[in-house]
Amino acid sequence: MNYESGERVLLGDTVRFDSGPDQYVSAKVVMLGEDYSHLQLEQKFLDWVVADKVLDSEGVLVEVASETGRYMFTTLCCVELIQRLSAGSEGT
Repeated sequence: MNYESGERVLLGDTVRFDSGPDQYVSAKVVMLGEDYSHLQLEQKFLDWVVADKVLDSEGVLVEVASETGRYMFTTLCCVELIQRLSAGSEGT
């Protein structure tokens, strides 16, 4: 799974994407749709995502930076990598 820039998407990446005219949201990648790898998530929420298949293989789940616990499902279209958590980290 790659960003439009060609860079690999990693768990913990800080990303930015449009949320409206001249408005951007910063968030952290917490789950990958291609294999359901994830960072720490509440078990009940994780079970729902997996059981109901609400995250497709081309999407990611992000946690909004300014609102801990607020998650958004999104595709990688127009998602820009801002910062890596650390080189090579792909925690599960």
